[in-house]
Amino acid sequence: MALHHFEYLVVSPGSRDYQAYLALRHAVFCEELKRVTPSGEQADGLAIETDEFDVHSLHILCRARDTKTLLACSRLILPSPKGLNVSARYALNPNVLCGVPLANAGEIGRLTLSPVLRRSRSSVSIVGGEGYVEAAGGVTLPEPSKRDGSLVALGLYRELFRLMSLYGISHCFAAMEPALARLLTRIGFPFIPAGVPRADAQSPRYPYLIGLHAARAVLAGRNSSLYDFMTTGDGVDGEVALRDWPTGCRRPTTLPYLGSGAPV
Repeated sequence: MALHHFEYLVVSPGSRDYQAYLALRHAVFCEELKRVTPSGEQADGLAIETDEFDVHSLHILCRARDTKTLLACSRLILPSPKGLNVSARYALNPNVLCGVPLANAGEIGRLTLSPVLRRSRSSVSIVGGEGYVEAAGGVTLPEPSKRDGSLVALGLYRELFRLMSLYGISHCFAAMEPALARLLTRIGFPFIPAGVPRADAQSPRYPYLIGLHAARAVLAGRNSSLYDFMTTGDGVDGEVALRDWPTGCRRPTTLPYLGSGAPV
């Protein structure tokens, strides 16, 4: 299925799409994976998952263009006085952080697919097999769409990278399992280890770091088709994203220089 069958939205706090996005997060991270303790919060009768970093984040929701079925989501935490979620949860390696402009560093998190897109081995591999929620009324996708999880997942990364560029984020942290980091690195997303795992984690998840310029350079040299996919086509509406700049976050006047010497 071509990517035009999906739509990627930057959802605004208070909107119905944002509430659906938070309900998806609750279904995945609180109910299925049990990685987040439920807060008991609800919106329109639905249990939702939210935290203190959401007001400093951009939130992406992917859904089927025709049926509006929820397919995937993620968030990008922006630089703010609050800092990043990864800094509070992991011991970061100062040698890796040396030279990284932390004022321009964000964090990718809460990335997940719906179950109909996680049933193929490739889909689970791309996103680490995380989470699901069905659309209201039990709506499901047509059978052929079950093969499109990898495309939807790559679309999420594409939108995240576009938002990084738009908001002047030169580097991003992400906590994930080593197997997923190795897979993403092989296909052209050079995530590097940035610290040690949490001792209380049920499965070993490490903090990783990726540089926007490094990712572009690796993709251009290794996988021209994927590079074209990541840099062209329909994407998140930049005007909407700028209009909905989260409260309390630094808004850059110019994008940082990302020359060939920029650290990853």
